[in-house]
Amino acid sequence: MLSPGPFMFQAMDNQTLSLFPAESLLVKRLGAGPFEALPEAPGVYRFYDGRSRLLYVGKAKNLRRRLFSYKRAKAGNVSQKVSELIGKIASFEIVETGTERDALLLENRMIRAERPQYNHANKQPETYYFVYLHPSSDGLEFRLAMRIHEETDEACWHGCFKGHAPVRQSLGCLLRLLWMAEHDTQNPMYLPVQLTRNLTPMRFRLPWHKGDSPALQNSVPEMLDSWIIGESCEILDWFVVQIECDRRLTPFRILHLEYHLECLKRFYDHKLVPHRLMRREKRLIGQDEMDDLSIAPGRTFRPH
Repeated sequence: MLSPGPFMFQAMDNQTLSLFPAESLLVKRLGAGPFEALPEAPGVYRFYDGRSRLLYVGKAKNLRRRLFSYKRAKAGNVSQKVSELIGKIASFEIVETGTERDALLLENRMIRAERPQYNHANKQPETYYFVYLHPSSDGLEFRLAMRIHEETDEACWHGCFKGHAPVRQSLGCLLRLLWMAEHDTQNPMYLPVQLTRNLTPMRFRLPWHKGDSPALQNSVPEMLDSWIIGESCEILDWFVVQIECDRRLTPFRILHLEYHLECLKRFYDHKLVPHRLMRREKRLIGQDEMDDLSIAPGRTFRPH
């Protein structure tokens, strides 16, 4: 008689599991009582373990509906991470708020202040960057930092901008195109070593071409400022004209240019324009303020 293979064992296991309905994990631990009086209102909920340590903070448009989704969660129907969280919950508390936006703001502040184990969003403000662009008669000074440097001109700082990879990749594209346009470099292989890496350097000085700087002759510092504050993409058109002016680009170099332009346009649409709308009359947004001003979906931990 042949012994069953791995596939047969898997099928047997699934059939066996289907005969025994999974039990509600949270009801088993807390009972149904704590869920009975939950309001159908927006607010924040907090889960604690048996030693009263905060495990997770979440916000809800409807507290009753959200917490009932945890109540109904069953072993085998949720991820291992959610099962692990629910298995540690010994109690919970709620805070009602006037609106869902108020709940989101309160959630952000609680997460930043208490850093619960199972929350990941908004726990690392060090990934928010300020950008320094200081043009002068002989070049452009660029800096990327997590704080404003005291020895610099504060009026040349912009931000903060959230997201390690998109910020550094996009600004790397910006510096490469600036160098190529200013110094007539059609081949990206001839760029300075600092600009050939995937992520932009934290500090870089881009010198203008001596004698006849295309950037200064075409008001690039002004176009660059309009781009970084989310008001105009004119500088991207200048890159196209300046880099393609003699039509010596190979197909590879054309793809290289198109990729960089697309990256900068995406950064402009998704970061710079929303930032302009959020900061209104202010020049800068602080790291703690950014989470409160960014109403971003998909940050709530759900068991389904």
